[in-house]
Amino acid sequence: MYRFIAKYIRKFKDTCSQVLDLPDSPRKIAQGVALGIALDFLPLPFISIPVSFILAKLFRINAVSAVLAVIFFKWAVPIFFYFDFLVGKMLLGEGAPVRDVMEGISFTGPGAWIAWIKSLSYPFLVGSLVNSSIAGIGSYFGVKYLLDYYRRKKNDSHLIKLPQPEKAR
Repeated sequence: MYRFIAKYIRKFKDTCSQVLDLPDSPRKIAQGVALGIALDFLPLPFISIPVSFILAKLFRINAVSAVLAVIFFKWAVPIFFYFDFLVGKMLLGEGAPVRDVMEGISFTGPGAWIAWIKSLSYPFLVGSLVNSSIAGIGSYFGVKYLLDYYRRKKNDSHLIKLPQPEKAR
C-alpha cells in the first residue's frame, strides 16, 4: 500500500511540475486545468480526453494542461459520478439515494454505460452540471493563484539579496 501511495504522490508531483513549467500564461494554463477537471465530472467516460483537447484548442486555452488534468483525475471519476448523482437528488428534492446506484449493472461496453447513464437520468445530469461548474471555477482560481505564486517566487529567486544597512538612531 505504501508503494502505491508513494508512486501516486510521485506522479502528482511530476504532473504538477509539468503544468507549472508550461510556457504559457497562468490564465490559459489555469483555464486548461479547469476545463479538464470540469470534464471529469460530466458523463463523457470514453471520450473526455479528446474532447478536452478539442475544446481547449477551440477556446484557445492550454490544451496540454487540459489533457493532463483529465488524465490525472481519471481515477476519481467514479467518485465524481457518485457525487453528481447525490447532488442532483438533493437539488431536485428527492433526498439522498435509498438504493445502491450500482445495483445490477455490468459494464461490458459503451452500450451498457449509456444504459446506466439513462437509468440515472435527470438527477445525475443536474448534479454533473452543478459539480462540473463548481469544480471548474474553483480549480481555475486555485491553479491561477498557485501559478502566479510559483512564477513570482521563481523570478525573485535569481535576484541577489543585499544586506540592508542598519538604521541610525
